[in-house]
Amino acid sequence: MLSRTLFNYIFKDLFRIFMMTSGALAGIMSFGGLLRPLTREGLDASQVGRMLTYFTPAMTTYSFPVAALFATAVVYGRLSADNELTAARSSGISLLSLTIAGPALVLGLIVAIVSLLFLCFIVPASTYKVEQVVYSNLAKLIAGRIERNHEIHFNDSVIFAQDALMPAPETLPKNQQQVVLVSPTIVRIERPRPDERDFRVPRDFYTASRAIVYINPLPNGEEVQITLRLEDGFKFPRSYKGAVEAGIAETSYGPISMNSPIKEDVKFMDVWRLKDLYKDISGSQNIRRILGDFILNAQRQAFFDEVSAPLNSPRHQIRFDFEDNSHYVLKWQGRGPTAQRGPTLLAPVPEFAPKTPATVASPLNMESGRDVIFQQVQGNQTSFSIRAARMTLFAKPNNETGQINVTLKLEDCYDGTTARTDYIQSFTVPMSDTVKQFAGRGLDFYESPAGRSFGDQQLLMREKTSLFNAIIAESNGRASFAISCLILVMAGCALGMMFKSGNFLTAFAVSFIPALLSITLIIAGQRTAAHLPTHFNPANNSPLQAGLVLVWIGNAINLVLASTLLWRLGRK
Repeated sequence: MLSRTLFNYIFKDLFRIFMMTSGALAGIMSFGGLLRPLTREGLDASQVGRMLTYFTPAMTTYSFPVAALFATAVVYGRLSADNELTAARSSGISLLSLTIAGPALVLGLIVAIVSLLFLCFIVPASTYKVEQVVYSNLAKLIAGRIERNHEIHFNDSVIFAQDALMPAPETLPKNQQQVVLVSPTIVRIERPRPDERDFRVPRDFYTASRAIVYINPLPNGEEVQITLRLEDGFKFPRSYKGAVEAGIAETSYGPISMNSPIKEDVKFMDVWRLKDLYKDISGSQNIRRILGDFILNAQRQAFFDEVSAPLNSPRHQIRFDFEDNSHYVLKWQGRGPTAQRGPTLLAPVPEFAPKTPATVASPLNMESGRDVIFQQVQGNQTSFSIRAARMTLFAKPNNETGQINVTLKLEDCYDGTTARTDYIQSFTVPMSDTVKQFAGRGLDFYESPAGRSFGDQQLLMREKTSLFNAIIAESNGRASFAISCLILVMAGCALGMMFKSGNFLTAFAVSFIPALLSITLIIAGQRTAAHLPTHFNPANNSPLQAGLVLVWIGNAINLVLASTLLWRLGRK
């Protein structure tokens, strides 16, 4: 009876102080978490209220180790300072018995289990909702960035502006957001060195007195479409050679398809999502995006091969048929093209040299050297025919419709009556079975030597390895965090008995260092495991092992500390 009464007495005190401490710390950390989005992005009152609501589960969980260690240090320190532990020992009750140390063990187990459940299910969902609140109003986000930095980046475009204004929400169409930019300048950039992603060169510039930014979400839920309407503007190129310089009274820039600002992150995933992603890494948004580029390049190349084969045949021609009983014929007189391979190549670019030197050809013979022939045939009648010196074929497969959008560009043309610089014709053709099959091939194919020419396999391997490492480190981090609650409780129990002080400041000082050590090393380990070096070599250059060591070493140190202190108490 005495043992149960003493057990309940200690446990109630532990639980009460633990709950008070956890609530106080969670409140402080929630307001601290608001500082960065509040100062950087700008939040209205409704966003602040929602973020505080969503921050609470995460911050409460993160406060568990410190709160548990603080509670045990305070309670057992007070019991020791008031000589209650001395009285218990004189009654024959050991300090490490279930009656004395048992309440701390039970509290540690409860906190560890609750922490693990929160980290596996509730914290990822609430953290994701916090990000959604921050980026729910992209117009306000854009306006805030312009007001602070006077610039914002959208894929391959950089927008500068003196100021940004937001129209009243009630004046806007449903699901659309708008921002008015004052004196904007838009810089379109290009990356001439694909291997150096940070090397960017301006291509052309747009300036205007005012621009309205229209923001519309796309149906896939992962992207938004941004369009700018420029008023009283001017366009000029970086290089004036062969470029166009023009004033524009009013024009549109875009649309720009921008990925959701909320990046895919393992911290937003519950344990079942982590498990599914670990089994099938191709379910990742980032992997799917890279794999999509591989598929498009493979389908392009297959289509180019299908086009170049008949063009290189003895007939030197290919026919594109349409449902309205019309067709296009592309042919030439002379040598045929070869479809060049490469992940960044959009089309074969054959160049046709004149059969006879320019000094011998008659000036009146407009067909001389124009070996490419493009004809449009309706029924049995040729309705249009044009000859050209060079041609470029562009193709964009669309797997949703099973079609390929084709653009044919002819240069140095002659249509029988008039010479022209170029001629462009766009049309759509159905995918062949050979082209379609590349969409059904999985990650293994594009990682193999057969898929090497369809994309950057080094980038694919780097992203895959980084995600694998992040999943493993995140899973270990959550388990390590939960276990740290139990270890820290036992360490706090021993520290409280040895220091013999129920003073709150002393207890906080005692509990702060072990808890901070454990939490800091867990976070450092997760970041280390997912951060790959610039020149990544999966054979011997993966930081996963170092990251896992950091994740668990804090618990190992605290476990040695707790075991040593409890062993010393047991010998007394």
